[in-house]
Amino acid sequence: MITSKKLLYGTFFCVVLALNACKAKNAEAPAKASIPTQDMVEKNTNSTVSTAANNSFDLQSVPRTTAALPAFPYVDYPAKLDESYHHNVTDTQFDKAYIIAGNEMRAVEGRVSLRTFPHNTLNMSALASQRNYEDMIKSIGGVKVNKFQPSDDAFVKQQGGDIEAVFKKLRLGYAGTNFQGGGVTSYDVYLIRTDKTSIWIAVATFDDGINTSLLVIEEKALEQNVGLIKADTMASSLQQQGHIALYLSFDTDSDVIRPDSAPVVDEIVKLLRADSTLKLKVQGHTDNVGDAAHNKTLSLARAQSVVKAITAQKIEESRLTAAGMGAEHPLTDNSTENGRAKNRRVELVKS
Repeated sequence: MITSKKLLYGTFFCVVLALNACKAKNAEAPAKASIPTQDMVEKNTNSTVSTAANNSFDLQSVPRTTAALPAFPYVDYPAKLDESYHHNVTDTQFDKAYIIAGNEMRAVEGRVSLRTFPHNTLNMSALASQRNYEDMIKSIGGVKVNKFQPSDDAFVKQQGGDIEAVFKKLRLGYAGTNFQGGGVTSYDVYLIRTDKTSIWIAVATFDDGINTSLLVIEEKALEQNVGLIKADTMASSLQQQGHIALYLSFDTDSDVIRPDSAPVVDEIVKLLRADSTLKLKVQGHTDNVGDAAHNKTLSLARAQSVVKAITAQKIEESRLTAAGMGAEHPLTDNSTENGRAKNRRVELVKS
């Protein structure tokens, strides 16, 4: 969904474009001393990360902001960017995402937005894009908190040595299918603390000279709004309709079933134990966000994980078949987050 343009953001980007236009006429004008100013601000406001004895990031090192904040996701596309370049990759009410805080990879749960856009379509350099977001985020109380870049050798080694896995975890892997262990010109993580929550914003630009990505995570607890479907309800739906949709939670872009979905698996086991003749096809379904082939592979892997979790409780494997449907059979429109959430499901189909 295209976000509305905010005067604040438009001001920043219009200023940059105006400066770029004036540059040719004022070739001898001194460059803006942005780097020394940045260093000075970070020192004077304790923006550099302090770590505890165990090298963990100290959240309390960042003061709470008193600035009036825009609505989620807090930072917007450039004001003059054509709407066709508004690439909304992820917009979820609750998920887990990873950022670099201090010297560590940090998992954050809450509302997540990931957007990308080609800054070069505005004749804007990667550096200009980076600095504009830096200025805007700092103006509302954001503090830069990462000491490492994603490709730093020490950081990659700390994470197991697989740089591609690091980029994927940080949601930077979409930058190209021919990933060769790099690609990021800059990666800046900012933390905005309020009385109610913590907001993390990761701004990345890529060495293709084209793209900027904006990952925003607003920390919050899961709002449980899906009741547990019991085995007898499953049996009734299978008898009457031949299938039933279940909502299990998985780690992001993974087939690992989260612990909070264990009760759902237990009810499926009860269902199968109550009827020894029942055979089921376990179908994985996704929304339409991302690559279709990847979604189909992921949906199959998740269905297989459900089958494995069921057979681990001594249910015969011959009674279950896993299938990956990807986004081919949506229950509802994928244009809204509520719709996409309904489409991300596991279906039991009587076979």
